[in-house]
Amino acid sequence: MSDNGNGSHVHGDQVNIHGGTNVVGIQHNNGPVGDQALPPNVMALFSRLADAVTELARDGRLREADRQSLAEALPVLNSPAAEEPGRRRNTLLLLAGLAQSLGEAAAPALGLANQLLALING
Repeated sequence: MSDNGNGSHVHGDQVNIHGGTNVVGIQHNNGPVGDQALPPNVMALFSRLADAVTELARDGRLREADRQSLAEALPVLNSPAAEEPGRRRNTLLLLAGLAQSLGEAAAPALGLANQLLALING
């Protein structure tokens, strides 16, 4: 996907010809919308974190607001490659903070969120 200069986005090929000879102007835009595919190890960690968050949300000791925050994070965790990098990072930061405040019950989620943050912050 690319911006064609007037604020709209182009999917697929875009040809720009500005005169002259030996014109080369095909720009291929065939990748996924958003960020490029994530490495398999990162995708696996997101999947494990989604499982940990789902399990944590079932904990009867959680407040409803915390349970709602966990539920709102699940779409990003289940399809991280479809999300913008900033949204993935913000979701991980939110989960790490929430997990830290929840204590030992959230330790698996906190560990996975921190692992992912270290990987994506590189």
